[in-house]
Amino acid sequence: KMTEHPITNEQPRRSRRRKATVEEEIANDAIVGSPSDAEVVFIGPVGVGKTTAVQTLSSVPPINTEVMMFEGAEEFLHTSKTTTTVGIDYGMWVRPDGKVIGLFGTTGQDRFTDSRTPLLNPDAGIVIWLYGDSDTLGTDLGSWITTAGGPTNSHRILIGVNYPTDEGLNEIKATLEQLELGHIRVTTADPRNIDDVRRVVNDVLQFNGV
Repeated sequence: KMTEHPITNEQPRRSRRRKATVEEEIANDAIVGSPSDAEVVFIGPVGVGKTTAVQTLSSVPPINTEVMMFEGAEEFLHTSKTTTTVGIDYGMWVRPDGKVIGLFGTTGQDRFTDSRTPLLNPDAGIVIWLYGDSDTLGTDLGSWITTAGGPTNSHRILIGVNYPTDEGLNEIKATLEQLELGHIRVTTADPRNIDDVRRVVNDVLQFNGV
């Protein structure tokens, strides 16, 4: 005898299995972030050459976040630069020994401070680029050292001086002594010169043996 099955309006039961979170979907051995052996972060005032340094040394076409500046902004700069960084510039330098160095250029404007998050990496070298002919060089130096994390991070800081003058270099050394940070290394460098940028990057990474 054929068995009759009643027709109902019940919907098929849905699986109660919880949807995996993003963290669970990422493999345990996945690498998130810069695929590099070491990182160097460039900080400093607007127009000093951070983006240029990344572009000069990067072995691959770098990512940059420059935009056109508003009319009249050139009065705040030492140069005739017409663009400014509003995010994070990123490049990678492959050294002759095969090590890959991540290069980060950050904004010089305080209103875009979120772009300075690469500074949070405790293993990253920090290069403070400064105008060597600035009338406010001592004040600028103290301010950027604070931005870089102050005395706690002084072991991984190097000062790169663009447009150097004897007077400016003396002021930098005197300011560092006043701050009891005379051990911070200071060098002159042109962000447009690949040999200079290569030397700066290698020197700042000496603190962690890279």
